[in-house]
Amino acid sequence: MRSEIEIECEYPETVIKSINPDFEDTKKFDANLKAEKNKLILTVESDNISGLLAGINSYMRLIRTAIDAGEI
Repeated sequence: MRSEIEIECEYPETVIKSINPDFEDTKKFDANLKAEKNKLILTVESDNISGLLAGINSYMRLIRTAIDAGEI
């Protein structure tokens, strides 16, 4: 299973740098985050739906926190 999510963001490179240390090897899913003009693209892959949801939820929280911190 694979999910790709596009998130609008003013400073995508900064967000990637801030959460890059949190992209670790996990057994449940694989995740990748890349920057394009004014957006982030999160790709999560897993063999099952629970792993896919775990990956999406984990990284969406990190991304939202990084974006909110940048707006302060």
